[in-house]
Amino acid sequence: MTETVPNNETGVSRALDLLRSANTRLVSIFGSIDSGSTGDSGVRRVHHLIDVNGREYRMLSSPVTGPIPSATEVTPAAAWYERELHDQYGIECDGHPDPRPLLFHENWPENVHPMINDVSHVPWINDEGQYRFLRVQGNGVCEVPVGPIHAGIIEPGHFRFSVVGDTVLHLELRHFYTHKGTEKLFENAPLMDGVMIAESVSGDNCFSHAVAYCQAIETALAISVPPRAQAIRLIGLELERMMAHIADVGALCGDVGFSVPAAYTAGIKESLLQASTRYFGTRFWRGMAVPGGVTRDLASAETGEFGRMVTAAARDFARMARLILHTSSVQNRFESTGILTAEIARQLAVVGPAARASGIRIDVRRDHPSGRYRNLNVDVPQYKYGDVLARARVRIDETAISTGLILETLKDLPAGSVLVPVPPSGNAEALSAVESPRGELLYWVRIRDGKIARCHIKSPSFQNWPALPLAMPGNIIADFPLINKSFNLSYSGCDR
Repeated sequence: MTETVPNNETGVSRALDLLRSANTRLVSIFGSIDSGSTGDSGVRRVHHLIDVNGREYRMLSSPVTGPIPSATEVTPAAAWYERELHDQYGIECDGHPDPRPLLFHENWPENVHPMINDVSHVPWINDEGQYRFLRVQGNGVCEVPVGPIHAGIIEPGHFRFSVVGDTVLHLELRHFYTHKGTEKLFENAPLMDGVMIAESVSGDNCFSHAVAYCQAIETALAISVPPRAQAIRLIGLELERMMAHIADVGALCGDVGFSVPAAYTAGIKESLLQASTRYFGTRFWRGMAVPGGVTRDLASAETGEFGRMVTAAARDFARMARLILHTSSVQNRFESTGILTAEIARQLAVVGPAARASGIRIDVRRDHPSGRYRNLNVDVPQYKYGDVLARARVRIDETAISTGLILETLKDLPAGSVLVPVPPSGNAEALSAVESPRGELLYWVRIRDGKIARCHIKSPSFQNWPALPLAMPGNIIADFPLINKSFNLSYSGCDR
């Protein structure tokens, strides 16, 4: 439900009042430029998207004519969203405790905001400005900078540790070294071209992004997706989840030197990638989802063999997971390491496996079901300890659940077409959410004359990165790669 409030102070105040009430969760804060109902051009708007009672997305939208009160004191989860809002739209949030730029680095000129200004020729500023990291004072405190350039092929991110000996007192992170300006790229894109942009946000979750984008378009234009296409989308989403979780658990083993499961799980993931290629013509499901359905079908004669390949992979992983969880050296490294408490997870509105491992049972498939999920009961695993072991267990459990959902869908795959036409023009707006492997992924689109006027992406990694530093104090710095991997956050998905 979207509520448009004519007065910016009243609108934001209403959003803050809603966030103060029980059983609400901040989902996103973002801006837009729209003519509005009065026909005025260039009106900046702020949108507060809130989950009410875990069952309804409610958006409060209002025009902005000056500074707005910050929501960060009400919910710390608003901190990054409001900093991004200022960087992108120049909207001041009064009372924000940390007004530093979030997206911009020292080479970016002041008072240039990409979503409202022309950024085709932005000058490179060469000055002596430095980012002001928090400095921890005391005898024996040392700073250890890590990144932004790392060993291997991961993307850039900077981590500033304050330590005494090996023990971490404080961690501050800084990202957006490769910010892609994806939301700007969506502007004026034809509806069908937007899928390729969505798939580029986070490569290992590309199908989740594609489905979220397509569902938003379909909701806006009242397109009825064929049941068979909805079923194939569910198969793709759950297969993507399986591959992500299997790889993550294997990577955790690699971080503690348990190399056999690390290699074996890579082989299991490869078997699923090969199954995707054999039966759907794509390893990572790129090009599969389009507005109106999917581009490839699964022949009835192939459902049995595909299901057997998924079952075999799940069985092999379950056997390996038992070995991992019952190995004392793994238990010693995983248990009580990198604890994210339930209270901190709630304050930062953490989503996905990280939330469920900290005792917060939240899952879009159950709470805000769409497509085929409306007809299914999805089990949501939950642990209360919030450590590396709990996050690994959530992924292990969810792999088995995803296997069951895929096999159930294959058994009852509807007949019929997999694609319907999309109207060539239209003016509408809508949102859509899916449960990606990392958690709640949401797209909000505004369509004008058959093109994208605005697309906002609520990324689970953007949501969860601020929680990682709060799981580090009290741990040794050598455990950071393990803790970081247990959250499995995407640099690209954050730097969208």
